[in-house]
Amino acid sequence: MDQERFQYILRFALQPGHYEKENIDRLMRFCTAAGINDVMFFINCEELNQGHLSLSETRPWVELISHASEKLETIGVTTSINPWITLLHADRGRKLKEGQNFMLMTDPYGNRANAVVCPLCDKWREYLREIYALYASIRPHMLWVEDDFRFHNHEPLYWGGCFCDRHMEIYSRMANRHLERKDFIDAVLSPGEPHPYRKIWLDISRQTMTELASIIGQAVHRVSPETRVGLMSSSPSAHCSEGRDWKGILGGLSSENVPMVNRPHLPAYAEVTPQNYLWNFSSASLMTQALIPSGTELYPELENFQFTRFSKSNCFTRFEVESTLCMQAKGVTMNLFDMMGNGALLSEGYQDSLAYNRNFIDTVKKLEIGREQQQSVKIMFSSKSSYTLHTEEGKSMTELYPRETFWCQLLNCFGIANVYCGDQIPEHSIIAVSGQFFRNISEIELKRLFADNFVLLEAEAAYTLFDMGYGRLAGIGNARWHLQDSGYQAYEQVCSGYTCLGVEEARMSAQVSAGDFLEIEYVGQPFTISDLKDPYGKNTGSGMTLWQSRVFILPYGRFKGIPHAHLNPFRQLIIQDILKSQKIGTCPVFIRGAPYLAVFSFHKEDQKCLMLLNSSGDDLQEIVIYAPGYGGKGILEFNRVTGAPESVEADTSDEWITLKSGIKNMELKVLMWPSNTKSCS
Repeated sequence: MDQERFQYILRFALQPGHYEKENIDRLMRFCTAAGINDVMFFINCEELNQGHLSLSETRPWVELISHASEKLETIGVTTSINPWITLLHADRGRKLKEGQNFMLMTDPYGNRANAVVCPLCDKWREYLREIYALYASIRPHMLWVEDDFRFHNHEPLYWGGCFCDRHMEIYSRMANRHLERKDFIDAVLSPGEPHPYRKIWLDISRQTMTELASIIGQAVHRVSPETRVGLMSSSPSAHCSEGRDWKGILGGLSSENVPMVNRPHLPAYAEVTPQNYLWNFSSASLMTQALIPSGTELYPELENFQFTRFSKSNCFTRFEVESTLCMQAKGVTMNLFDMMGNGALLSEGYQDSLAYNRNFIDTVKKLEIGREQQQSVKIMFSSKSSYTLHTEEGKSMTELYPRETFWCQLLNCFGIANVYCGDQIPEHSIIAVSGQFFRNISEIELKRLFADNFVLLEAEAAYTLFDMGYGRLAGIGNARWHLQDSGYQAYEQVCSGYTCLGVEEARMSAQVSAGDFLEIEYVGQPFTISDLKDPYGKNTGSGMTLWQSRVFILPYGRFKGIPHAHLNPFRQLIIQDILKSQKIGTCPVFIRGAPYLAVFSFHKEDQKCLMLLNSSGDDLQEIVIYAPGYGGKGILEFNRVTGAPESVEADTSDEWITLKSGIKNMELKVLMWPSNTKSCS
């Protein structure tokens, strides 16, 4: 495999005994036309899934993949294997086979699956060792663990598991008392300060999956030391609720000879609006990138369910592929064709779409820039927030899902460069906090965070600070919640003489999709940018507020879905102007007057780079960029077909760049600066 190139990895179903020769021939034609580097063959997949296959049932799949591998090698394409199941995604009517006396997963209410197994089952673990050794016997380039490698989301179970009798025995032993299932769950989810049983649940879940990863990794590498073992992952917040140890799991799957490999979820199984894609890309894909250890190879998953252009257009597929460059992926895995064995459907034209801008994609990949080079607003998060957060009702396992992605989502939609930051508390930076992140850091770290940085808060972060007894760090003397659509707040009106886009006292909605409103009584006299109003125009609280020129508060939180009420040009302009006025930390790069044009800013040694991802539905004729210190001379843009760097026509000043070339809908533009430009101070 040519590691210099961006890897096009095709996930592909080839069923033993079903038109094998014809499907291999068409597969090879597709790979040649599309520039595929690796084919990841499914085993026992989706509609063809027959539960936990025996070794004898698996061998025909492995033998067929080995035969296909020999054919693909002649055209320079490597072979990988993607077993469809470990624990099993969902029963879907499947049952254990005769002789498979595996323990089955049990949900919080005692419901037991028919085929989804409990990861503590010793007999199943031995089976897993044997079957992964069989997969490894043909020495695939990569061998994947699917995203059923998790506790949550195993239908028909409610939420997931595992709360089987063996797990309950372990929980009881850790608690030093006999625990009934309901009592344990109630304690894990109890509102307020986390009950000690929460830690038991998370620690055992964390340990179980880390052990399991090591079992798989060792089984593979005893047979094929050079094979990379990769993990597909899904929702980071859901993984957090089961205590996922990202370093432990990925490290267990890897070895000293091969790197850690992760396949994060791209958030569009079928085509959605690019605006919706950007919102969820910011919370799922970019958060996963931030969670995995440095040096992990990243191959995001592009899923095309139900696998024709009726599900997803070629244009949107290309947009997804390009978006992975913003997360510095080594390549992309693509599930383009159905999983029933029909093979490559060349009439869909995916090969032409993938080949069109391949040179551009390879060129950008070779820049070798990473998250550590991103200079932008820092979004705080913790990989262990489920240990510390306070639940509200204590009724559902989903209450353990952290809500720390809001600022990344909002700022990307507003065209403001940002990056997740979870390693340590930054200094002299612009940082943004949402959810209950503050519960994860010490008093010393908390005070240093506010003393050394300019801080953006949404309402849940502000309330958490107040609830912990540190509200005065942000000027909060008292705070109380008002539910969305309660009628207490109906709209928000800009005040303080601030004119937005020529509109005096501009108004924005504070209901329907705004989230709950946090009414704050401030200490001293903050600068109030907007007021909340009831339907009759009466003031009911402060809206956007700047306290001592060091803390900006957006008083909404506990959002239900995408908070569309906040996605408007007035709020975009105000937040950009607030950031522009700050003199602390790295200058924030942003795009003026364009919705859903995300910007990713990198500075590596003497290189400066901006990636612009147009997630709107519009072509833009020009792009206005606030980029102080980037300089205006010698800006280069990579041609989208040839990949060659070309000079850019632009109007420039010390702080602003207006690109005349514009950008098309669902397109990535990559700009580079020569080495002699001044750094941003």
